[in-house]
Amino acid sequence: MSYVLNDPADFADESAAGFVAAHRTLVRRVTGGVARATARPPGEVAVVIGGGSGHYPAFAGLVGAGLAHAAAMGNVFASPSAQQIYAVAKSVATEAGVLFSYGNYAGDVLNFDQAERRLNDEGIPCRTVRVTDDVYSASPAEHTKRRGIAGDLAVFRAAAWAANKA
Repeated sequence: MSYVLNDPADFADESAAGFVAAHRTLVRRVTGGVARATARPPGEVAVVIGGGSGHYPAFAGLVGAGLAHAAAMGNVFASPSAQQIYAVAKSVATEAGVLFSYGNYAGDVLNFDQAERRLNDEGIPCRTVRVTDDVYSASPAEHTKRRGIAGDLAVFRAAAWAANKA
């Protein structure tokens, strides 16, 4: 039997490393994920997105000019840890602060909220916009459980635009 990947435990890291190698002018590897390769103007809020790697580390592809400043990437079907999120955010944080945006998954909420508290405690202003648009993941009566899948790109793009204009 043939396999297309190496050790499954290394899949997310190897995929991110390959993505960075293929797009060095756009992204760079940072602890816990990827960040823009280009310098950010002083005073611009850093938009940090993220989530699990699912079938592939898709969040890496949403980092770059006009999109997020960085992405925290967890393992396959696992949220990034609070430490990964914190490290990614610290790598791009400015005096203007950090805006987190991510889907409404329990692990993401727990870990991004913990990283946000830590950054705020260190004096780095940090806020969150959680994407909860997905009508198929919960009924109208349980709208707070909606996971936010379809609207991620639109929300991330709008946040990046606003950060650039602030």
